[in-house]
Amino acid sequence: MEAKDAVWQSKKLLFTTFNCAKSQLIPLQAMNGIEDDELVMALTGLAGGVLNNGSTCGVVVGGAVGIAMLRDRELAGQWTLEDEVQLLREVREQVNWFESGFRTSLCRERDELNYERITALGLLNPQKAKGCVARAGASMERFTGQRDSVEHGELPAEAANPAEHCAAKVLAEIRAQTGVGSERLERISVALDGGIGLSGGGCGALSGALMALGLRYALDTKNTEPDKLKNIYRAFDAEFFRKAILLADGFIKEFGALECSRLSGRKFTNWNEFSGFRNSAACDMLNKFVTEKTIEIIALQE
Repeated sequence: MEAKDAVWQSKKLLFTTFNCAKSQLIPLQAMNGIEDDELVMALTGLAGGVLNNGSTCGVVVGGAVGIAMLRDRELAGQWTLEDEVQLLREVREQVNWFESGFRTSLCRERDELNYERITALGLLNPQKAKGCVARAGASMERFTGQRDSVEHGELPAEAANPAEHCAAKVLAEIRAQTGVGSERLERISVALDGGIGLSGGGCGALSGALMALGLRYALDTKNTEPDKLKNIYRAFDAEFFRKAILLADGFIKEFGALECSRLSGRKFTNWNEFSGFRNSAACDMLNKFVTEKTIEIIALQE
């Protein structure tokens, strides 16, 4: 796929998938000859600021997952801590670029949106759609011009402390209990650590759990009967959202916030600072909650 075609597709996907995260991942897959429908399904709940709650923009999340997807292929799935920290640095650079160009990476802080809980139907409002299209296109344009020129610098000496990853740990425990998930999804989910590349955005543990629910309940549009897609509400993955809202609303009620910076009371500047919080009892409690709640939701369906 040509670069200009990838940019056009990213904009078009906003109106065919109603999902800003998928608007980044799908063209990145096409550009690099990757077909992974399960990863696309896993992103269903990460649009509109983490399940339409106004947190980290889905364009940012989809790009972060896309970066990790490409890195996983480069490494043939054989990650080291150094590789993981380098990934987080690259994702953080993407978030910084987005914030410098669009002022914020949080949906609820955008002037043209101006409401707390975003819906897919918001894209039908021309004023709101214009901003989303601009961000999706600009982000994809950056990817098409940058991927071949990314240089992996030396890892700073401070980035040596081990810590369990937020989303990866949650996904691994859900898979162990329910069979939903994969090792590949867990490796790629490292990009979500510390609120997307240690940027303090949407909680990585919650995002990982939503990926598991997306993998289990979201519609795979390529393999779904056409008559099931005719109803616009089915196309919005009504079954998935019924399940995912139980998790997201429970999380907000329990912890009062979605962003890692608010949950931890700080913004991380490097891996050591993140690993210190990740190894804390507070973060363990949060991870335990989303893991148990997600397993409970899946068990109810079974």
